[in-house]
Amino acid sequence: MKKGNYVDEKLIRLQDFYQRRTSSYDLLTDEVPIRGKMVRFVPFPLFEGKVNALIPEDFMEMPEKIAKVKYISSYRPPVLLTSAGYDENFGFHLLRREDILEYNLDGLIRQMQNTVRLHAPETVFYGKGNICPKGAEGMWFEYKNFTLDDETYNLQFLIGSDIYLLAGTFNCRMCFYDEWKVPVINSLEYIGFGGKVEQTNEG
Repeated sequence: MKKGNYVDEKLIRLQDFYQRRTSSYDLLTDEVPIRGKMVRFVPFPLFEGKVNALIPEDFMEMPEKIAKVKYISSYRPPVLLTSAGYDENFGFHLLRREDILEYNLDGLIRQMQNTVRLHAPETVFYGKGNICPKGAEGMWFEYKNFTLDDETYNLQFLIGSDIYLLAGTFNCRMCFYDEWKVPVINSLEYIGFGGKVEQTNEG
């Protein structure tokens, strides 16, 4: 990914550095260095406890007046969590699998990517991957889009259980993506349905 005058080689080295620095942390017990401070991820119940996630402990529900500015569409996520400065944001939708006509994660992810392309053709897409929470399956993809005065990093994801499909997004300023990306993806591995934050399948 490029930002300003960065060259690809320098960005790759930075990515490798942050991935090595964050991969050794256990998000359930350890604080993670992000943007010059130590961030602790804590269990956070969503949708009246139907879903539990690991969210940075200083995140809060986004005020309605801020949500209306940041998410102009009336179809914005019903659950929005944000940092104190509103620079980093999580958004969540929860659907029942029985209400989805064709449940196929790969196909649904492609639909999400196509929707982004349709509404913002200038979007730059990057990587994608799988998420393996206990008792569920998931996928994510990432991209960069543009505002009038900044570039925004976005990571969208789908996580499905036997009953529910959780659709979510994380975004932050592009200049901080390399500090947030790995912890955020790691946090998705702990998504739990119907009770508590779960250990990953590998844990």
